[in-house]
Amino acid sequence: MAVSACRAAKHALLLLLRSLAVVYGLTVSPITRDSPDEEVFAFCRRVSRRAHPDKGGSVRDQQQLNDAKETWMKLRGRNTGRPDKPQGDAAQPAALGHDGPPGRAVFRLRGEAAMLTYQGLAGVDLWQEFVEFVKGNLKPWRVKYWTATFEGNRSGKSCHAHLMLQFNTAVDRTSLGFMFGEVRPRIDASDLCGEGLCRKKLQQSINRGHFYVWADKIGTLTDPITNELCVASNYGPSWTDAACKYQVLGAWPDKLWKSHKLSHAVYDMYLLNCRDGVCYRKRNLEVCREKEEEIEKEKEIQERSKRIRSNTNLFKSFPEVPEVTGWLANFSVDALRYPILIVLGPSRCGKTEWVKTLFKNPLEVKVGALTYFPDGMRSFRRGFHDAVILDDVRDLSFVTDHQEKLQGKYDAMVEFASTQGGMCAYKKDLFAVPFVVTINFSTKNLGFLEVHDWLANPGNRVLVTLSGAFFQS
Repeated sequence: MAVSACRAAKHALLLLLRSLAVVYGLTVSPITRDSPDEEVFAFCRRVSRRAHPDKGGSVRDQQQLNDAKETWMKLRGRNTGRPDKPQGDAAQPAALGHDGPPGRAVFRLRGEAAMLTYQGLAGVDLWQEFVEFVKGNLKPWRVKYWTATFEGNRSGKSCHAHLMLQFNTAVDRTSLGFMFGEVRPRIDASDLCGEGLCRKKLQQSINRGHFYVWADKIGTLTDPITNELCVASNYGPSWTDAACKYQVLGAWPDKLWKSHKLSHAVYDMYLLNCRDGVCYRKRNLEVCREKEEEIEKEKEIQERSKRIRSNTNLFKSFPEVPEVTGWLANFSVDALRYPILIVLGPSRCGKTEWVKTLFKNPLEVKVGALTYFPDGMRSFRRGFHDAVILDDVRDLSFVTDHQEKLQGKYDAMVEFASTQGGMCAYKKDLFAVPFVVTINFSTKNLGFLEVHDWLANPGNRVLVTLSGAFFQS
């Protein structure tokens, strides 16, 4: 009866394997009930790699596979006289858990190491109690290395604990044996550092899991009693004073940082400490840091501008200028070239603030006495900036010298910063991009507005002259 039951369980497992192989696009193995058990185990591992939810599979499919395999293995153990112990998956940190009664997940731990997650903890006040709980169970759990941490949940109302355990030998037990009070942990087979299990470097894979728990991630809580991070361990990175240590590869903090789990400062410190691939990872960090600071500064400027412009004591509204309204209408239709807008007025009359209100997001470039385009023109982004304002031009020869740039080209991009070798040149598509030039009465060569062949032509420019403060009363 035992033999027939074992063969029936093996047959049921093979039927399930064949059906899952079809679902996940695997070549169906010609194994039968008479095939060696090693071939069945190998085929089972192939299917499991596809059916596992971490690989894009289904929790239900993986659970069915685990149950069918477990049933056969138990009967196989009895039939051969061998003890019922983990096989096949014993070289993994942990096997996938399976469901018990609805709402009461029971995870099965079968392997040499595992990461346990305790969700829904009341708060950081439980940290010391949790550490004592772990220390008190190290011997009965047969733990070799351990690392624990407390992290806050996004809701801010509770927290969770991570506990990485490496055992002296492979174990086979359920999550019920690791309960902290009424909290039953989830058991993960993954090291959660973005890399899969390496069977040839099992200890390295386990160490990744320890580092994930040990790292000062965003959300790691601080013990209110000791004012130290909620991290405890008997196994730490090589730069710590832990009794037992492991080498941290640069890829580990890199993965956590790219997942936005580490702050820039912590990542920077870990790069220095692990001394692995520092140069290129440091460059990547600095580029990201500078860009984020730039974005944050732009956001700050936008908020400040909105605040000031909404203050009627500081910012007055401007009257409508019909010729400017007509000038803006030109850009709604295709043309070979478009006129520029020149605003002439005394200092502090409000001309720059006025022209900025004509657009949603203009690029303002300070020209002053320069004879060449400022490098700020490099930041122009078509589709983001809807105009270019050349502010405080102090010599109209700047305008005439760059007339081909100001009117754009419909059939080509415009080149800037041209040098003899062309090393510093860059190009922008400026077709139908409005250009506004602000000038003062002290600007040189104002006579160009009357005598210059190009600038004096009304088809090439629209001139608005302000005699005083340009605000609505």
